[in-house]
Amino acid sequence: MLNIELYRPIMEFLSLFLGTEVEIILCDTQKILHVENSADPNHYPGAPLSEMQQALIKNPECQDIPYNINYRTLSAKGEKMRSATMFIREGDSLSGLLTINQNVGELIHIRSYLELLINGEQEHNVLKPSGKNSSPKQSYEALTLSVTEMIDKVLEEATIRFNSPPGRLNADEKLSVIREMDSRGVFLAKGSVIEVAKKLKSSKATIYRYLQQLEKKE
Repeated sequence: MLNIELYRPIMEFLSLFLGTEVEIILCDTQKILHVENSADPNHYPGAPLSEMQQALIKNPECQDIPYNINYRTLSAKGEKMRSATMFIREGDSLSGLLTINQNVGELIHIRSYLELLINGEQEHNVLKPSGKNSSPKQSYEALTLSVTEMIDKVLEEATIRFNSPPGRLNADEKLSVIREMDSRGVFLAKGSVIEVAKKLKSSKATIYRYLQQLEKKE
């Protein structure tokens, strides 16, 4: 039998940190033992396991894994939840579950609203290609302003550190600059290699060679 007092402070800690929109449930293989921020009137100490909890216990794929993370469930009110369950074992046998259910309904509404603000409600883009043989173009520039600013920022720091303009840095100094840009995620943006090569007065092949050197060192 699970020691409720052992898990109670952990659940209280998670509840305080994650907030009241997050339900935390401790149960054995038969019933619920303790609940923080109950999101369902059927979730209370002594209540039987939900269908989802029973399904997890019976699922053969869950017999040898420590947890199941980011699966979707619904609350009693039909609200969308993001859930995670840790399987508590004593020796080789399953003794209980610790489940976290986060209400993401409001976040989904916010995401939909943001997508509406970003994309608009209707399509009236006269530049959008049409026809079967037309190839769609990207809606945004490949290299965003923020990435360009990041490149310039790193080069400004390098100019001060090495007391030399970007185009006159030696190979080791350029490698140091590439390492810093890579750590800031510059090269995740399409077109960044071309932009960096232009700023450093180098070729694309040279920039790729620097990146390969960094990869080998890592």
